[in-house]
Amino acid sequence: MHKIQTTELRQAASDFSVSYGENLSALVEVNTDLLIHWLKYLNSFHRTNVADSLLDGVACSIREGAGVLSLGLMRQALFSLRGQVDLMLAWLYFKDHEVEWSHVNDTADGFKLKKDILMYLEQNFNKFGHRMAILRLIKTRKELDPYRLLSAHVHAQSDPVLPNVSELKELIQSENLCRECATVAFEVSEFLNDILLSIYLNNWASLPVEIRNRVESRFKTPEQKKTFFS
Repeated sequence: MHKIQTTELRQAASDFSVSYGENLSALVEVNTDLLIHWLKYLNSFHRTNVADSLLDGVACSIREGAGVLSLGLMRQALFSLRGQVDLMLAWLYFKDHEVEWSHVNDTADGFKLKKDILMYLEQNFNKFGHRMAILRLIKTRKELDPYRLLSAHVHAQSDPVLPNVSELKELIQSENLCRECATVAFEVSEFLNDILLSIYLNNWASLPVEIRNRVESRFKTPEQKKTFFS
C-alpha cells in the first residue's frame, strides 16, 4: 500500500512539474517582485547584525513557495506565503531588540504576534498609521489583509479550508488552484510593501525605482499623493 501510494505521488508530482512547474515558478517570481526589490534594498542598507537571519528566511520562503507550488503542492505553498509575513514583521521588531532576539533563540519563547508588531510599529514610527491608511485606500490587491486568508488555511478554521486527502497523490492540486495560489503571492508582496513603505518613506530617494514607480501609479488624485508624502 505505501509503495503504491508513494509511487503514485511521485509520478503525479513529476507530471505536474513537467507540465506546469516552470510557468508557475515564474509566475510566483513576477507576483513577488515588490518584495524581492525590498529584500535587495534592506539587505544593502538596513541589516543590523541582529536577527538578519529573519530577512534571509523571507527570501528562502519565497523560493520554498515557488518550489512546492511547481510540484502542485498548493497547501504547502500557502504555508510558505504566511511565513513571509511572519518573518518580515519579526525582523522589523527584533532587528532593534538584541536582548529579546537572544531570548527567543535561547528559549524558543517570546516570538511576537503580528498584531503586537503592527501596534509596535504604529507607536514607534512617525506617521506609520497615517501612511498605511492611505495605502489601504489605494490597494490593488483583493484582500486588505492577506494574512487572515492564509491563517484560515494554516489553521484549517472552516470546512472550505480543511485538508481533504484520501490518497497521497491527491496532495497534488490542479493547475487552476495553483495559479490562484500564485496570485496570493502578489497579495502578500503588496501587503508587506505597504508596511515597509510606511516605515521607510523618509528614505524615498534611495528606494528602488521599481518600488517608487509602483506606488506612484496607485495614487488616484494629486491631493492623495500630497497627503501621503506630507
